[in-house]
Amino acid sequence: MYFGAHVKASGGVWTAVERGEALDVKAIQFFAGSPRTWKPQLYRSVDAERFREARTASALRFTVIHTIYLINLATANDEFYEKSVVALVGAVTAAEQLGVEAIVTHIGSHQGAGFEAGLGRVSEALRRALEEVGDSRVRLLLENTAGAGGTMGVTFAELAAMIAATGDDERLGVCLDTAHLLASGHELRTAEGLDATLASFAGTVGLERLVMVHLNDSKTPLGSNRDRHENIGEGEIGRAAMRLIVNHPAFADIPGILEVPGYDGEGPDRANLDTLRELRGEEA
Repeated sequence: MYFGAHVKASGGVWTAVERGEALDVKAIQFFAGSPRTWKPQLYRSVDAERFREARTASALRFTVIHTIYLINLATANDEFYEKSVVALVGAVTAAEQLGVEAIVTHIGSHQGAGFEAGLGRVSEALRRALEEVGDSRVRLLLENTAGAGGTMGVTFAELAAMIAATGDDERLGVCLDTAHLLASGHELRTAEGLDATLASFAGTVGLERLVMVHLNDSKTPLGSNRDRHENIGEGEIGRAAMRLIVNHPAFADIPGILEVPGYDGEGPDRANLDTLRELRGEEA
């Protein structure tokens, strides 16, 4: 596994690359615009080119845009649904402009309608998005969830069902969040538990769909269904389990991207990355 971080892109999208370089990471994740507004972010050609040039000159191996928090691809509210599809398409379009490999999205909640009802809405949204972006090779990654409030993608079977219902498009992939895995009931803290979790994923979704990992410790315990991130080694997952995760063969060539609060409350920082590098057996 190689390491990355969620970074800010304020002051110009190319600054995301600069912030990644300052942390000495090989992957970055960032928001295209504000994560709490609907307006899609489209970049001026000069800004997109500056990002591309900065990325080419950097040591980055992988870049990804995280979609806005407002998206709900499973909602029965038609107005909200249409805004969500537009936002999803906007993220892919921005990624195409910048030469970013993938976008990652929270799927949303069926809001009590049940998984099957939500599945129909999600599959339609994903099909529409993939059709609207044409032959774009940007990967669209679905993130697993901690499991609160009728959210979609709690189990691997749910993720597999959404991919299958969308026609198994090769551009669809998965991002696994370690904090969400623990909160949704997956025991990651033993070698046996981690192996069983990944075997279950391989047998349902398929390891070929696993594109990236969100490396987060969890403030909340196993099976809590609560999404609360903690700094590496400071939460319920802990250092020993994180050592197992970052050294597991299934993640050998996968980016692990931090979304932790950071020790100064400003997000992923060098201290968290140094901990990961120590656990990976590298020089800090």
